[in-house]
Amino acid sequence: MTLSVGVWDALSAKLAERAGFELLFVSGFAVAGTQLGEPDFGLLTQTEMLDCARRIVRAVRVPVIVDGDTGHGGPLNVQRLVRELIALGAAGVLLEDQVWPKRCGHMQGKEVIRAEEHAQKIRAAADARAGASFTILGRTDARAPLGLDEAIRRGRLYREAGADLIFVEAPQSRDELARIGREVPGPLMANMVEGGKTPILRRSELRELGFEYVVYPLTGLLAASRAMERAFEALVRTGVSADDASAKTSFAEFTGIVGLEGKYADAERYKV
Repeated sequence: MTLSVGVWDALSAKLAERAGFELLFVSGFAVAGTQLGEPDFGLLTQTEMLDCARRIVRAVRVPVIVDGDTGHGGPLNVQRLVRELIALGAAGVLLEDQVWPKRCGHMQGKEVIRAEEHAQKIRAAADARAGASFTILGRTDARAPLGLDEAIRRGRLYREAGADLIFVEAPQSRDELARIGREVPGPLMANMVEGGKTPILRRSELRELGFEYVVYPLTGLLAASRAMERAFEALVRTGVSADDASAKTSFAEFTGIVGLEGKYADAERYKV
């Protein structure tokens, strides 16, 4: 099973790579929250996401799949997005079938476009990669507005249209996950969102249910935001920054993460 985690900037990507993840996912939820301070509510533009993805891809050696939301338009917009992502070195894109402006898959009020309309976007994406090694992840959000039967039908359709991976968003029980694993042709991705609509299962159990990929899109973001909140509150309350090795990365550790020693060596090499 391939395990992936959500990242939103070069630092989070470096930390995920150091932890041993072999595949990273640029989460639109996380990018909207960190770059805009806004919810995942269709406010993030294609340009903003491409800029973020470019910095992340340059920072790490492992493959990076980018959240493409709905493709930011019709099939021709999808093709432009795919070509831009290939040019910057991304390994793949997620394309979902929501009505724009979209919402996070675990929020209320989602709507989806016609299944064949999204299938055409998938076909356009497959054509745009023009032989490049680039993964197309077909996602459906139909479970909430139209029911599981329709979500399964769409998953099958998107696989036929050319998606390499299928992602049925927000199933609401283990039984629903099991049915997706039986009835949707793989490979399949499971999305484990803490506090979301889908139960959090162990990787071994997800594998048994038929999922070959699992992504934890918000684990890092939620952990980082709580850690910063506590550190900032403690600083305001006490008036001093505690040197707590268990709660903070040390200065030396952080400079190691971002490669300070290498920059020292480079600066010395070109010193006049």
